[in-house]
This record gives sequence, structure tokens and C-alpha cells, in this order.
Amino acid sequence: MRMIAVSVACILAASVPAQAQRVPTSVDPGTNIDWSFEQRHTARYQSGPMTLTFQGRPDAESPDLINPVLRVEIPGVAPVEATGSLTPPSVEHRATVGQWDADRPYVLFQSFSGGAHCCNEVQLILPEDGRLQVVDLGEWDGDYFDELPTDRDGDGNPDFIFVDNAFLYAFASYAESFAPPQIMNVVGGRPVNVSDRPGFRPIFEQAMADARQACLHPEDSSPNGACAAYVASAARVGRFDEAWAEMLRAYDRNTDWPQPGGCRAALVDYQCPDGQEITFDNYPDALRYFLAENGYIER
Repeated sequence: MRMIAVSVACILAASVPAQAQRVPTSVDPGTNIDWSFEQRHTARYQSGPMTLTFQGRPDAESPDLINPVLRVEIPGVAPVEATGSLTPPSVEHRATVGQWDADRPYVLFQSFSGGAHCCNEVQLILPEDGRLQVVDLGEWDGDYFDELPTDRDGDGNPDFIFVDNAFLYAFASYAESFAPPQIMNVVGGRPVNVSDRPGFRPIFEQAMADARQACLHPEDSSPNGACAAYVASAARVGRFDEAWAEMLRAYDRNTDWPQPGGCRAALVDYQCPDGQEITFDNYPDALRYFLAENGYIER
């Protein structure tokens, strides 16, 4: 513990002097700002009308880890702070200033938690109803956005395109899993899943084609992860029955991967109460239940 404390102290001593921190570094909107506590304890940036200040707060229980804290200021409203994932000091976190609409800038704050496959924690700092609001878009598998989201369906809202994390490990290992797109909007300051809107059909058609290839023509792996994503994307574009028939001919009947189930009652501490479990002994039944539970088809 003592060695850890000394390490953090050394990082603080090596940070940029406080006087220099009072002058923000100018950054053009749309430019990704990658910051780590190890590089600079505190760093300030000016991008358009917004001032962004990164700093790290060592964790009380694990002083070798820090929480990245992003403070956002804009003239005329109270500043806010957003806290990212608890990580080692060397991990880089990202902020980017964009234009939400004609009148409002915003900040996209991305913070990677570390680990083999997860997670990118995504938050927005957005002027809403006369104040800055922090909107939590959740944690997602995948890398940081390199470019700001755009309006893909023409409704005037930026579309955040993720993948549906529920499919990862559900029917196969991570390496063999496919996941259909999941598209989020922010409406009234809240994240909303808008994946079923007709304007996103081209996105799901491409995902359907990619997953279909791996479902029908797997290479040295089980097709079940790909087949699940194939029928899910097909359901989004009104081609579920066609895809389901192909899946029934292609799926791996000899897999030893456990089928996902369900629960007849509300979870208690993330666990299904005894006697309320729903189990399946075959892939098609488990997949149909899974798709209904996750909003791809009706029961």
C-alpha cells in the first residue's frame, strides 16, 4: 500500500504546474481530447463555448486506481461534473465537443473500464431546459467513437450506434458471438432505444447480411452466435420468417454451450428466485424466447 501511495504522489508531482492549468488549451470542436491521469493530473481545454477540465480522483479503497472526472462549463449556466470508469492512471479517457443542434453544443465523454471485452462508458453533457445535464448512455462493448455521431434517419437527432450487448456470450463464446446494432437517441434528456424505426433499415440490412454469411457458412466455429444476430436483424427489417427458416437448417444441434433462459418473477439481487427459472433444452426455443424478451419479436 505504501508503494502505491508513493507512486500516485510521484504522478501528482510530475503534473503540469497549477499556473499553467489556468489557461485552457484551445481545441477545435470535433477534435478528440484523450487524457490520462498519468500524463497530466489536471488539464483544461477550451472548445467552442465550452471549457473542459479533466482531473483524477484516487479511489479511497484502491489508491492505485482513479476516477476520471470531467468538469464542463459554459457561459450563463452552472457547471457540471461527469465521472468516468475507475481505472489505472495510465488509461486514456476521451472527450469531444460537438454541435447538438443549431443552438446547442454538447460534450461526448467516453471512459473505458478496461478488461478483455468491456466496457466503454458513454455520457453526454448537454444543455437542456436552461441547464447542463449529464445523460448516461450506458456501458457498451467496443472501442471509443472516433467520430461524433450523425443523424442517420433524418429526424434531426444524432444517432448513437452501438451493438446489443445482450447477444454477447448468450449463444456462443465472445469470439463466436455476433450482435445486431442497437441505436440510441436522447429524447427529453433521456436515452431511448430507437432501433425499430424504419429509417435505420439500411443499417440492419447490412448487419443481417454479415451475420447470415457466418450463420450459413461458419468457418471452424459454431454458427449459433451468428444465427441469433441474423434472425434479430432480419426481424428489424420484416424478414424474420425467412431468416428463421434458414436458421433452423443451419444451427449447431450438438453445441455444449448452455442455452439462455428466463425468469417468471422479478429478479432479486440479479438472481431469479428458486423455482421461477425458465429453462430450454434446445436452441430454437431459447432463441425465440430471447428475441421476445429483448424486443425483437412479439411473443
